[in-house]
Parts: sequence; structure tokens; C-alpha cells
Amino acid sequence: MAATKYGQHVKTLKFTEYDQGGLRQENVMDGKYLGIDAHIRYGTFWTAGKIGKNPDKPHVHDFDQVLLFAGSDMDDIGELGAEIQICLGEEMETHMITTTTAVAIPKGMPHFPATVNFLDKRFFFYEISIAPQYKETPVKTDKKPTPPVGWRSETRKYIMPLTFARKGAWHYGPLNRDDGGGYISFVVTKERAGFDFVMLYESMKKAPYRIGPDPDHPHTHPTTQVMCFLGTDTDDPSDLGAEFEICLGKEEERHVFTKSTAIVTPPFLPHWPGGLLKCDRPIIMADIHPFGNDH
Repeated sequence: MAATKYGQHVKTLKFTEYDQGGLRQENVMDGKYLGIDAHIRYGTFWTAGKIGKNPDKPHVHDFDQVLLFAGSDMDDIGELGAEIQICLGEEMETHMITTTTAVAIPKGMPHFPATVNFLDKRFFFYEISIAPQYKETPVKTDKKPTPPVGWRSETRKYIMPLTFARKGAWHYGPLNRDDGGGYISFVVTKERAGFDFVMLYESMKKAPYRIGPDPDHPHTHPTTQVMCFLGTDTDDPSDLGAEFEICLGKEEERHVFTKSTAIVTPPFLPHWPGGLLKCDRPIIMADIHPFGNDH
């Protein structure tokens, strides 16, 4: 491959296949790999069962974190196809999750145990930690998980079911009338959890499809973003099932890929034009702004 100026920002995702356990395929990007103070795990749950290294005990982090449990049915992206219970807070309040849902976890807040009670469809799992390395500290407690709690519980604000809107033609305005056939939702944690994190979660179903209100010109952000373009074949998450292009830098250096890929853009690095060139099956764009987005 010819040398490029911005190729280090384009990271092909490689997955580890596990022989057992609910999380069967996983990609891990730590701070050294990403070049930022963030750690991202992404994978696919195949079976029900307990979640985590120490599945029967709560733990805490000295960093903020967001978990996302996301459905794999691209015809109904908000449907998880599973039931998950997760404990939050010192009282170990039990929350039930059955739709595509983000969980905001401020640093120091006890969380877990968590269990996939049943699974009718495989689902995707994201763990975004605002630290270069993942660490957890077990919490000693005599508390037991509560029965499922309701809307008035102390920790309910950290449970954020995603609401999806159809992202049709003219969504971006008069300069971009493209329709990728998909849906979009947002995860914003600042008001609910007290830390600044933003994530755009979008499905794309057809090409050609350009992204952005001014699709023929680059733009920048004041904070780092990690754009993950992800295949939706749960048998082979490395296969994007599409051809995507993105331009980086003032030179608009062009990068084209057909594998699941993360693009890391530091503050004020110009990016775009770009978008779907071909699409054999729907893809996901998880556009992660670990430190917020004031743009």
C-alpha cells in the first residue's frame, strides 16, 4: 500500500473469536491504539448469561463510561431482541433493558452485576471508557440486587433508551438531498450523568449516500471523534458489506474501505467529503465523541 499522510487515522477493526461465553466476537481499541484517552470495546452477544469478569459483584471505575446494548435487526434497529438486567448504584437498583439502550456510568458509581436473561436475536455491545486503559475495582457490599425498579428510582436517569428518527432525503438541508434509507439516534450524557459525551448512532441501507449538510466540502470539530463504520453480519462483523470513502486533511486525501473500520479525527482535522459508494447490506455508523462536541 502506498504511504499516506493520514493513514494512521484509519484503523481496520480486527475481531477475536471466543470459544465460549455470551460475547463471542470482540474488538478492543485502547488509548495507545487510538492515540487518545479513551478505550473502546465492541462485540456481538450470541447467547444469554452473566456479563463481566466478576459477574456476581459490583465494581467501580475512576473514569466515566458509557455502555450501549444495540439491536442487530436493521429493519427494527430499536428492538434489542433480548432482555438484560443491570444493577446501578450503591443500592444495587435493578433495571431491565429490552430495547436499544445506552447506560451512562459516572466515575465512582457502583454498577453490575448484569445478566442477559434471554436472547432471541444476537445484539451488539459497546463499552466506551474515558480512559486509555480499562480498569475496574470490586466493591465490597452486603447489598443484594433489588427487584426491578421503575421510573422514580434513584439511578433511572442513567438508563437511556434510544429513540430513532428516519433520516430521509433533505435531512441535511438543500445541499444534500441524499437518502441512505436509515435511522439515527443520539446519546448525550452531560445533563443526565454530569460528564460530556456525545454519540450519533445511525444505520445506512443504500448507496450512493453522502454525509453532512455540505457534502462536497470538509469540516472540523473542536474535540476528537471516533467514527466506527460497522458491518451488521453477526457471523462476520469484520465484513462491512459495503464500500465507504472518506477524505482526510486539507489535501482531502481519499481513503476507501470495505472492512469494519474506525476513523479517528483529532481536533480540527478536516474530514469529508465521503459516504457510501456501494451497499450490499445495511451498516452502522457509531460516531463517538468521547469528550463531547461543541461544534
